[in-house]
Amino acid sequence: MEAADDNPGSEKPVPDYRSLPPGVRLDETIVSVDADSVPDPAAGRNVDQHRALRDD
Repeated sequence: MEAADDNPGSEKPVPDYRSLPPGVRLDETIVSVDADSVPDPAAGRNVDQHRALRDD
């Protein structure tokens, strides 16, 4: 059984990454994810235990 790398005729073209694609204007974009408020960093955390153990 031969691997795909063993066949020299089956080489895939390498994409050219030397130049960037054209820029997209901001007014041409759409919002796909609604912005949420930042979650509470202390939610679900036992503050008394944290203070007693001081595990920062």
